[in-house]
Amino acid sequence: MSTSVMVIATACSGLLGQLAGAGSQTEGTQTSFAEPTGAAPSPAAGDAAGSTAASRAGRGSAAATSGPADLPSASVAVPEGATVQDARSTATTAPSTAKSSTAATAKPSTSTSSASKPTAAKPVAPKPVAPAPSPVKPPAPAPSAPAGPSLPAGSWLSGASGPGIVDGAFGEWRGRDVDIAGTWSDNNTAMVNVWQLQRGAEYGSWQKPMDVAIGAIGPGETWSSARAGAYDARWRESLTELKDVWAGRAGTLYIRFAHESNSNWYPWSVDASEKDDFVQAWRRFRALQEEIFPAAQLVFCVNRESVGTGFDWRQSFPGAEYVDVMAVDYYNQYPFVADDRTWNESVTQTDEFGAPKGLQQHLDFAKSVGLPLAVPEWSSVADHGDSAVYVERMHQFFSEHSGSGAGQLLYEILFDVDNGDYKGNFQLMGNGRLTSSAAAYQQAF
Repeated sequence: MSTSVMVIATACSGLLGQLAGAGSQTEGTQTSFAEPTGAAPSPAAGDAAGSTAASRAGRGSAAATSGPADLPSASVAVPEGATVQDARSTATTAPSTAKSSTAATAKPSTSTSSASKPTAAKPVAPKPVAPAPSPVKPPAPAPSAPAGPSLPAGSWLSGASGPGIVDGAFGEWRGRDVDIAGTWSDNNTAMVNVWQLQRGAEYGSWQKPMDVAIGAIGPGETWSSARAGAYDARWRESLTELKDVWAGRAGTLYIRFAHESNSNWYPWSVDASEKDDFVQAWRRFRALQEEIFPAAQLVFCVNRESVGTGFDWRQSFPGAEYVDVMAVDYYNQYPFVADDRTWNESVTQTDEFGAPKGLQQHLDFAKSVGLPLAVPEWSSVADHGDSAVYVERMHQFFSEHSGSGAGQLLYEILFDVDNGDYKGNFQLMGNGRLTSSAAAYQQAF
């Protein structure tokens, strides 16, 4: 998801951050715990017709205190099937917790040498045996990849993005504080500045885990160029800045690189002709992340269904060794869940290529590659309806599949943002359009 005004609020060697303030919950209850340091190219035939009218350009809470002035947003129509991605606007310099990417329809062993054995004496004319050479000292073993947070069985990190996260207003509204926050720095300028994480800015002193979407490539840039290393300098700068601003914090930083790449609305969207370049470019970014910021967790996040890509998004999965967390953004649309029957049908859906579309299918894929699953963005969509059932069943799903192991739900973040352009489409707290969803959320979470 992207914004022009507000930038809301990985597996490797090294340190593991401790989850501060993270809570566990089972069926809506929570106990405290500690974390170790450290789809179709178009909607299915049965999907609702039309496209969501709300612009998703400026998802913010409170503005950061540093950085250039905000830029105006521009609404862009998005075809049916786009998961809330109804419009995206350019914001190359806006400091905030809002998303800030550019809308675009173009896609952009350890080895040890053994000692030589002495030469055996000849039976006829024995000779002195030469001493064996000293064994070759093996190279230092590569550090093991961080295991990520370890959660008690039946618990997960529950959070939100939007206003009231840092000051606790959202937590007070829902009945308990968040365990994790979400934010965006997803264009070429924002990714190297991450203004909202700087000292004195909105998340400048945030100590809990955080999911930050940083984009990947910008308008006019290509995955083939990325594969060849054209953007390494910027990626290195972004990772270095993230490492520096996160230094000393207790919570884990989850980096969502090229999120929702199975779409057609971002500069980093991937189509069939680009998938191989994308995989190699992702691995390139992973190498940089392991070198620069190994304590972070790298998240591979897709949209719930592919839109306009022309291929099975699983072909763009770079491999489990290059990813720490599998993720999916999952809004209540295409199909809109109004009752239990629709929910039960939707969670097991696949797209025309057989790729996961429903939430259970995404969880099953995560399990098949040995990774936990996250849902970094989810919410109701008022233009489609106000459904308490969707919220209740999302909570039930999180509770039943929670944990930090393969095929378990590690964290989820409610997209509780309204920047004006959204017209109350997604926000639950203080929104008159989603009263049933809001009440269900307060009751369940």
